[in-house]
Amino acid sequence: MKIIHIVCVCAAARVRDQFSTRHGVRGVTSLDDKLFVLLKLNDNPDKYQVAVYSMDDYRDLSCHLDVPGTIKDMTSCVRNKCLYMSDWDNSCIHRYQLDSGTLSAKIKHVEVSGTSKWSLPEPDSPHPLGLSVIPNSGNLLVICQEPNVLVELSAESGKIVHKIQLGLQPQIEWPHDGVQLTNGQIVVCYGCDRDPEHRSRHGVCVLGKVDDRDNVTTICEVEGGFDQKHLKWPRHFAVAEDSQSQFTGLFVADESNNTVVLLSPTLEFVRNVIEGLSKPCRVYFHTASQRLFVGQLDGGVIIVQL
Repeated sequence: MKIIHIVCVCAAARVRDQFSTRHGVRGVTSLDDKLFVLLKLNDNPDKYQVAVYSMDDYRDLSCHLDVPGTIKDMTSCVRNKCLYMSDWDNSCIHRYQLDSGTLSAKIKHVEVSGTSKWSLPEPDSPHPLGLSVIPNSGNLLVICQEPNVLVELSAESGKIVHKIQLGLQPQIEWPHDGVQLTNGQIVVCYGCDRDPEHRSRHGVCVLGKVDDRDNVTTICEVEGGFDQKHLKWPRHFAVAEDSQSQFTGLFVADESNNTVVLLSPTLEFVRNVIEGLSKPCRVYFHTASQRLFVGQLDGGVIIVQL
């Protein structure tokens, strides 16, 4: 039986556009006038590819970048004109330096001027998932599992700047994504709702100061439940900013509830932004246009105008 999803948005937002990807989405980001979508290919589940679209009309530019490994997330750095991707199996980060001006509808691949592979520290060799660029420094923040750590990597060298242990936070099981705000605080979403056997506590928390042993404490948290009234499986989030780039909250992709919610800077529920999705697992907010891009595990990207 085919399941039909009816997408609904709140009064303060509207679906501006949407497009099919044929494959499941694992990442969404942009650079200049290009939108990059990380896909897990349905006909070859061990293969990942980045497709390129126009930011103006979301036209498929027939450009693609084949990437190695099991890629869990993707982000971009405007300052350094590059893409970052987290490789779970190989415990590393792939960095692709893009050639500006070479992407067009006439080419069949993405032009890169250089690639780097940044390995995560041994002997732990944690598995990387969520990626984000730190606003002030431009360094890369990587959230990892097995063990649960946050790793900050230098944007210049890929060397470790900080390695933050999450072990003192017993509720943070299965961390998925993390961002550092302009005030230095770090926000993490965590938990699992894959099946009853793997279910764990889940929610979103703000971490406090890092001590001299690189441990942190929780200073603010919203916990989820296993029903429609709570965050059921927060998988990914994006920082919400106004047109003056002032922090206004967090957009959280709740995969199990098929919704994206907006939380305040103190993690209070504000509203459902969009409902009736098909396993939303990635969100990306484009501040200049005030548009929210939602990537779905079952395929397709929905664009919401805020």
